[in-house]
Amino acid sequence: MAAVYSLIFALFSAAALSTVSALTCYENDMEGNVYEVTNSTFKYCALIPATQTSRGRVFGLGPESDWTEAYDHTFNMSDSIYRILTVCILERYDFGQIYASSYKEFMFRCVCNFDRCNSDTTFNAYLQGMKAQPSDEMLVSNQGTLL
Repeated sequence: MAAVYSLIFALFSAAALSTVSALTCYENDMEGNVYEVTNSTFKYCALIPATQTSRGRVFGLGPESDWTEAYDHTFNMSDSIYRILTVCILERYDFGQIYASSYKEFMFRCVCNFDRCNSDTTFNAYLQGMKAQPSDEMLVSNQGTLL
């Protein structure tokens, strides 16, 4: 019987620990409705800014949905004096190498690693929001270590 209680305690402890390290990101649907989503697999929140031809997108991402090693390396360069708040990249996908009839596509996106850091869908509003965040929110990453 003690083994059963130990197992139950271990399961509840694991569940509690997984919610402690969960990151909360904004995500939007196809209609543009924005929701807060908390997920323990998120390592980063992302923003694809709105353009003249398309709506902006906000979402959470983790290793199962994206290649996050480059972001990991970049954000780990922060310390107590210098903090990387967001990383923005312009990417080119050459799908023509896989499918002959496909074109090259370009995507600009920004990623950040603290709760609700992807709150705006326009680039200017996003940058202003990053500057306005209280400093104590940015001191600790979702893994509980100094940024």
